[in-house]
Formats: sequence, structure tokens, C-alpha cells
Amino acid sequence: MSKCLICGCSISGQSTLMQLLMISPDKKKICDKCRQQFIKIGSENRCQGCGRQRGQYCADCQRWRSLTGFLLANESLYQYNRAMKQYMHDYKFQGDYRLRHVFVEEMSSLVTRRKPDLIIPIPVHERTWQTRGFNQVTGLLEMEVQTGLLVTQEVKKSAPQSSKTREQRLRTKQPFKLLQPSVVSGKRIVLVDDVYTTGRTLYHAATLCRQAGCRQVWSVTLAS
Repeated sequence: MSKCLICGCSISGQSTLMQLLMISPDKKKICDKCRQQFIKIGSENRCQGCGRQRGQYCADCQRWRSLTGFLLANESLYQYNRAMKQYMHDYKFQGDYRLRHVFVEEMSSLVTRRKPDLIIPIPVHERTWQTRGFNQVTGLLEMEVQTGLLVTQEVKKSAPQSSKTREQRLRTKQPFKLLQPSVVSGKRIVLVDDVYTTGRTLYHAATLCRQAGCRQVWSVTLAS
């Protein structure tokens, strides 16, 4: 009998044949009560840009298309509700690396379905590595990724994205650079991040990929 990674309660080890065939291993990492608190984003009324359930093209994404000249098709698994916010706090900011197992199979499956040539996780700054000890994005993936392709620039006085207002995020200067633009050229790229908030971070990364001549670029996030 295992324990739920979210609440710590015991999870019954007994499963029906149907459950054994249909339920993926990562779902056994948390109890049914905790699982139900995470709300999946349905396919109906989904914005073709941010992936939220806001209509075919929400006002935010129309502004992005006007600003950048393209629309980044993002797909997210879950709504960023109270349960997801608490999960990200415990996983990302408290550094509970065990929590990666809650969603790793679903995230890996979602990325694989896009059939990309390259998978590029949004990186964390070196200082974040030193304090947290891991990149929360790559922790959600069990597959080969193109690490080292996107790196953050040194911005010593820059506050974490999570602490900024929407307006501050939208004004954020380009924080990334491509170490090897030729690697991206002609490739189908999937960018991966943990949460889609304003889209600023992913549009920064996507812009660099497009400037380097990628064939196509999408993004995938755990929540939005």
C-alpha cells in the first residue's frame, strides 16, 4: 500500500482488471480525492492560442498575434486552480521533487503526441539551480530533451516571474539566447513550461526559434 504524494493518506493497492488496464501508473501516486481537485482543460471552447477555454481566439492571444506576427499554439493539461497552485508551490518553490511523479506520464504523453524533432524545456537560471537543485520543467518529462539550447541571461536584479504582475511580465526583456541556432533550423519544435500565465516567457522562446528558421514551433504546459 502506497501513500498519496499530495495528502499523505494511504492508497489502496487493490485494483480491478479494468483499472489495471486503463489507469496509468502515475495516477496511483495520488489518491482519488486529491486527483479530483485537479481540473482538466476540455477540448470544447478552447482558444487556439493559449489553450484556455476562452473561445477560439481569446483577446489576449489576438493581441499576441498583433504584437509578434504569429500565434503560438499552446496546449495545457489542467486549469491553474487552487489545487494546482498549491501543487506548484510545493513542487517548484518548496523543492519537493517527488511530486514530479504526479504528472510526469501525462506530460510526456502530451509532448510525444506532437511528434516534434526537438523538445526544448524552458530553462531556469543558474542561481535557481543552486537553490532549488532541479529544473521543474524537465522534471515533468521522461524523454530526451534539447538542454543547453536555451539559456537565461544574467539579470541579477530581476525578480522571479512568479512575483511579477501581469504588466511587469509583459514588459520583460528577452531573457534567453540560442547557443546553437543551426540546431533549430528546419526543425519542428515543442517548447515545454510548467504554467502558461501571460505567455510572455514562451513567446520569448518561440521568437528565437522562429528567427533561427525552425519549421514549426508549439508549446505545452502542465497548467494554464
